[in-house]
Amino acid sequence: MAKPAVSELDRQIGQRLKKLRMQANVSAVALAESIGSTQQQISRYENGENKLSASQLYLLSQCLGIPISWFFLDCTPEQSVPLLIKEPTSHYLRHIIEEEIHSLQNFWPRLTQGQRTAMLKLLDSFLE
Repeated sequence: MAKPAVSELDRQIGQRLKKLRMQANVSAVALAESIGSTQQQISRYENGENKLSASQLYLLSQCLGIPISWFFLDCTPEQSVPLLIKEPTSHYLRHIIEEEIHSLQNFWPRLTQGQRTAMLKLLDSFLE
């Protein structure tokens, strides 16, 4: 069976994984052990050589303490796809907001005081 082709989105997700892992000072070996994989496989994900399955992405997000949606922030789509659902349900929107709050709760303590001040000023500017 042929290996599925890796897309630009797969590469972007792998780069985000590597950046987060290094910022958190977690070794590829430790990360691999936590999800039942190998260091070589983690390297292939990070270097964009292999696709991450949904279940692997879920496990990675759990052990790194971030929502899955974090992997897709600022990703650029390779192609446009038709929008089949025009209005998201309120339940879906509430879930998205909860994930975003969870992300902020995880990242906030890692920021310096200067970074937190800058973020608060930025958020305040949106309300003006």
